[in-house]
Amino acid sequence: MNPDPLTPQAAVSVAPAAPGLSPQNPIRHPVSLVTWLLLAGVLALVAGACARWIDLPLAIWIQRSVSDGVNLSFEWIGELGESGPYIGVALAFYVVGLIGLARGWSNPLRMSYASMARGSLLMLSTLAVGGLIVLLLKRSVARARPELFFEKGIYGLGESFSRAQQFNSFPSSHTYAAFAVAVVLAILAPRWRAVFYLLAVLVAMSRLVNLDHYLSDVMTAAGIAFVVGHMLAPRVLGSQYQWPLRAPWRWWKKA
Repeated sequence: MNPDPLTPQAAVSVAPAAPGLSPQNPIRHPVSLVTWLLLAGVLALVAGACARWIDLPLAIWIQRSVSDGVNLSFEWIGELGESGPYIGVALAFYVVGLIGLARGWSNPLRMSYASMARGSLLMLSTLAVGGLIVLLLKRSVARARPELFFEKGIYGLGESFSRAQQFNSFPSSHTYAAFAVAVVLAILAPRWRAVFYLLAVLVAMSRLVNLDHYLSDVMTAAGIAFVVGHMLAPRVLGSQYQWPLRAPWRWWKKA
């Protein structure tokens, strides 16, 4: 018997025969706000410790040890952290999902249009919400990028909200985008989560190897992605929430 298209199973997975996707429902009850605040506090402490004792020595070691060939290779890998393509693909899937659901189309991808709409909306909302958090931190913290240390000996913070590109190191937006995509895909297709997280880690490493960011920058970005993705998932994928299956201008209206 096929699951109802609005159940959590249909919202997060394809038919059981589809390769690589788990038919099990990965959605749990939302974690309490206190738990997330504690996790954020631990992340802040770890990031602070890295900034105090690890970031600069690690950057100096990388600058002295990494060859030009390795540096160039990681520049290519870093392109995986560009958020634009992910937003475009997710938006297209969301629009098709809503239209297909409304018109009762048959989906050639062997997943329900409800699952397509919910999954793509989770991707969009995770990139958007966490992206705003990352942007606010970049502008308010105004941390100098590693290049400023190697060029001018500057290590620390600049003037908040100055929009100076060399003072927006914390946290890494490329790392955030890569981990946001990995977190969402790991929720939707848990059997492939190791691959998704490996690619995200490679993007994070590229930001270190290319001296675009410090370790605490990429660690914080990854942590934000994990928290935001898992906070939003139950509210987007849970069958008790029907707003993701309506057009955006009808999200606040009752079904």
